[in-house]
Amino acid sequence: MTEFRKASTAVEAVEKLVADLAIDAAAVVAGAAPTHEMQSRWAEVQRQLQELGPNTDKMQRRCKARAELEVLKAELRTMLPGAPEESIRVAQEIVDARGEGAQALEPILAKAVELEVVATYGVNMAQKVSDLLARLEVARGRLAAEVSPHLAAVVAELDASAAEHQAQEKREAEAAAAAAVRAAEEHEKKVVADLMAANQQRLTDMEEAENAGKRKVEAEAEELRQAEEDRVAEEESLLRAEQDCERKLLEVGADEACAEALISMLTASVGSYREVVEGLHGLIGGIVADPQEARLRLVRAANEGFQQKLGRQPGVWQFLRGVGFENRARSSLPAGLPASLGMPPGPPHERFLLLEEPDMMNAYEAWGAWHGRLSQIAKFLQ
Repeated sequence: MTEFRKASTAVEAVEKLVADLAIDAAAVVAGAAPTHEMQSRWAEVQRQLQELGPNTDKMQRRCKARAELEVLKAELRTMLPGAPEESIRVAQEIVDARGEGAQALEPILAKAVELEVVATYGVNMAQKVSDLLARLEVARGRLAAEVSPHLAAVVAELDASAAEHQAQEKREAEAAAAAAVRAAEEHEKKVVADLMAANQQRLTDMEEAENAGKRKVEAEAEELRQAEEDRVAEEESLLRAEQDCERKLLEVGADEACAEALISMLTASVGSYREVVEGLHGLIGGIVADPQEARLRLVRAANEGFQQKLGRQPGVWQFLRGVGFENRARSSLPAGLPASLGMPPGPPHERFLLLEEPDMMNAYEAWGAWHGRLSQIAKFLQ
């Protein structure tokens, strides 16, 4: 909203409030009792006028600057040949060229240029603003003449009554706060007494808690030891399964290995089987959709998310090897590949599954066959 529209809206509000207050004042003169609505309107009109003050002062200065500027422009036209409409521009050209009459024009021109900075209103806007300011002055005059003599004292009494009411509320709140402080102190004393009474019991319990803590630590250590044994056993089992998978791959070939792997997955529950197939489809389908994205074609074997969803499931390792993923140590990966994909560093023997993409530019037929096979596998898994 522009400055003028904001001021116009505020002036309209002031006019409305003054009109209502004039009615209120007439009612009070006639014997009506003052109301909180009168008090609220009185406070609101005072607030509106206070807020309007700085803006209307600024608008008044701009209107005054516009009026003075128009006088100077008219004066310049009388001094210039042909009385040009763009008198400031023509005068500036004469002064810049040090032409005839430049000395007489220069002080008037300087004042006009200075006023142009302040006189941001055009002639029409300046007239609108002047009319608006006149309306505001009329409203102020009506407030002073018709309202203030009858309502100012009444509203002051209402304000004093409200202030006394607020003071009473404050005193009551302070008394309640003091009572709350006393209650809190009494409660604190009781808490201290309870703590002292319970201290002996806690001392008694501490020894049992210490013994229980020792037993817990021992149990946790045993649990960790057992978990480590289970992990090692699982790793050894997975390693044997991977070795069997490599032998199977050499014996029957990639496609048959994939088929046997899918059959072995059926030993799992229906829900687990579905999750595995969906996970494989997501992996292979992602590669088919974006074969150049190396992030999709490199899997860190120790990744827990991969192990939980796919790696530990029967047949998955054999299926991925049959698809074409190679079992690689970190040291045998293309230089810098894990780092370029944002993978954390690891030992050289860390294992990965890597699906290499043929060079599409130099071996398109091989690439096409590779991509086509992946597409068929993804479609089968869907």
